[in-house]
Amino acid sequence: MSVKSIVHNQSGMALVMTLLIISFLVALTLQVMMSADRQMTVAANSQERVRLDGMVLGGLNLVLAALQADQKENHFDSEQDLWGTFDSEKLQELTEDIQLEISVEDLSGKLSLSTLLGDSDSHYRAIWLRLLTSGRFAIKSQEQAESLLDALIDWIDEDDEENPMGAESGYYQGLESPYSCRNGNMLSEKEILLVRGMTPEIAYGDHSYEGLLAYIDVTGKDVKINLNTASLPVLMALHPDMTAEVAQELIDYRENANNREKLASPDWYNRVPGVPSGIDLSSLELGEQSSSFFARIRASHNNYQRTGLARIVRSEKGLKVVSWQLL
Repeated sequence: MSVKSIVHNQSGMALVMTLLIISFLVALTLQVMMSADRQMTVAANSQERVRLDGMVLGGLNLVLAALQADQKENHFDSEQDLWGTFDSEKLQELTEDIQLEISVEDLSGKLSLSTLLGDSDSHYRAIWLRLLTSGRFAIKSQEQAESLLDALIDWIDEDDEENPMGAESGYYQGLESPYSCRNGNMLSEKEILLVRGMTPEIAYGDHSYEGLLAYIDVTGKDVKINLNTASLPVLMALHPDMTAEVAQELIDYRENANNREKLASPDWYNRVPGVPSGIDLSSLELGEQSSSFFARIRASHNNYQRTGLARIVRSEKGLKVVSWQLL
């Protein structure tokens, strides 16, 4: 091999080595830059998360303050109260660049599962059946609704005696993944999916149907229903003659600021024009003062957001946050 060929080969190898080294350095530089970017992104995300978490907690304190102030102001609850009238524009003035949204729901406006216990006259069972068979939920027949009600009652009552179409621990223990019947109040909304006959479509809804959980309270013990905050479907279920038009008359009446003080008595529905005299709710447990509330607080900024969910119990002793979840 000539000297010229050796020099040429060595030059080629040197060029290859140089290119390899340059490629390695470029790759290393890019990796360092990407790592630094990730660290900066993580730091920015952490900082933004801390800010939003603080704002959500601030929103929770606003809810507690509103509930406490309302309790001192009057002895009845309606959506015209402080807790039901958070103004998004005024909140924006407080939070500046962070958008804060607060909504509070009176759980006494829902139908409590506890109403099914000790219902000797079957008033509440009839109400539940009207709600379940209203066509809003993925329940196809009266028989399916009856069966689901029996199973719900068996789940929360304290005995092991099965209702005609219900289920107690004997049924649940025979499943492929066995578990026991609660025989007491449910501890969370998700627990309702353990009840025989309950499906996610019924509980949460789908593209064709609404979710039952939007109208019932499965963990509360208060059986009183607050007409001041009950939704249209719940109002319609309270009496067989309560049509959608009549229920809307009640809602329009209670939303009128001029009628606010009249809502202090649970029989105010008797004075609403357009409500048939045959609608009598005196056999039901009606209450104008509520004890349980559900708050949703959402804080967002740019592409970041945090949401807090709180169940709050209010009594003469004060306020208590019985559950809190930060998403």
